[in-house]
Amino acid sequence: MRFTIILLLALCTGCAVDNAFLATLPLFEAKSDTIPGLQPPYERLKQIEMKGEKGAKAPDSEKEIIVAQLMTEYRSSPDHNMRRAAVDAMAKIPYRKRDEYMREILNDTDPMVRLSALEAICSSFNGTSDEQVDLLIERLKRDPDKDVRLAAVKGLGKLRARNKADAKDPHFASVQKKTLDALGEALSDKTPMVRALAMDSLQQMTGLDYGKDINKWIQYVRYTKGEVPSAPTERTFAERIPRPQLPMLK
Repeated sequence: MRFTIILLLALCTGCAVDNAFLATLPLFEAKSDTIPGLQPPYERLKQIEMKGEKGAKAPDSEKEIIVAQLMTEYRSSPDHNMRRAAVDAMAKIPYRKRDEYMREILNDTDPMVRLSALEAICSSFNGTSDEQVDLLIERLKRDPDKDVRLAAVKGLGKLRARNKADAKDPHFASVQKKTLDALGEALSDKTPMVRALAMDSLQQMTGLDYGKDINKWIQYVRYTKGEVPSAPTERTFAERIPRPQLPMLK
């Protein structure tokens, strides 16, 4: 109490206060966030990030070890931030075993961790296009978090033939049909953003342009199933011109 009164008097009167004197006061005692015997979180996060960078450049024999270490970090951490950091690090390491781990991570309790796993599957996947699409569709149909469903819709919209052989492959055509049906179901999603992005992904995937006319997109998906006699007509040039929004008069 005495030191506090002296300090207040010094500050009020404009007197210079010696730094050494301030250091003796309990109010100015330096506090450390480091707990003896425990590694600070920021150091662990940095180590996890460095493992991801190292694994991205490592040969396959080392990738297997690094991915296993990161998966151990993921499984042993109760902190969702640490788990997400481990997933983000694994995302930098394209490796078959990593994709198998991502299947497990897609069931994490935290939506941001699931989102990181889904983004890793979208950006680099070593399995077949059929396996990749199944994982995206499963998240789109089951995940309660809208951001995860949005990522799944966006990933499905990127499915396209990588070469002429893909375009003629009957198996790829069946995967494409499966994707089209899933995006068609997303047009009925409870979240407006998911419905809007589903239309964008359908346009990106098919090359057709029905704009944001959800009824035409629904009609098109039904047409691909043989439920209606003809496909809807695409937008005219005039319909594609953005209309300026006029201010409402009061």
